[in-house]
Amino acid sequence: MDDRINVLGIQIGHMTVNDAMQRTMEFLKTDSISTVGIITMNALLDAAQDPVQREYLEQLDLSIVGETEVLEAAGISSGQIYEQTEENEFIARLFWKLITGSYTFFLLGESNEETKALETYVKETYPDIRVCGAASEMKDGEHSEDWIVNEINGSGADVILSGLNGSSQAAFLLENREKINGKIWLSLGGQIQIQNEAGLKNSWFGLLLKKNSFKRLAAKFRNDENA
Repeated sequence: MDDRINVLGIQIGHMTVNDAMQRTMEFLKTDSISTVGIITMNALLDAAQDPVQREYLEQLDLSIVGETEVLEAAGISSGQIYEQTEENEFIARLFWKLITGSYTFFLLGESNEETKALETYVKETYPDIRVCGAASEMKDGEHSEDWIVNEINGSGADVILSGLNGSSQAAFLLENREKINGKIWLSLGGQIQIQNEAGLKNSWFGLLLKKNSFKRLAAKFRNDENA
């Protein structure tokens, strides 16, 4: 069942991990790329200010809530889906399924440093993962978008694991989706647990500020709706 919840005016998938996994397995049977996004506070805060990010989130083939605060903003604070989100169960089961099925991964990050950190993380966490390529979206113009697309396609990867931030990812994917081969584009959505474990930039203070900003924005949205 693919129910939807409304968070900050954006419709987000609200389903159990079993249902989400079934959808994902269907994507793996197709010849065109499908987009799977982990919806976090960061992603929604970006979408509140950036119409391109909002369009990207609304066009995802499958959206999975990645943080319980997102559910709480929709008035959900308990139940099976809440517990599965708290345990990060979808990511764990998805990686296990993809790895045991011998699917290959291409890693995409904001910088060389972050891409290498992401690669180190996935290889240490999932020793059997098959990484067949990696690239960074260079801000200095060293690499064009066409170059990145060619790197992805040349690798023959089944899954593109994206660590790009909201605005970078939204603009890149909306512009280039039809050119990209593969089966699944998997967006991490700035997920705190993965970022921390991969050694990517984050801090408890930054997380606290983000949570407070998100809660204020969610409360304002509810007040506006009820006015």
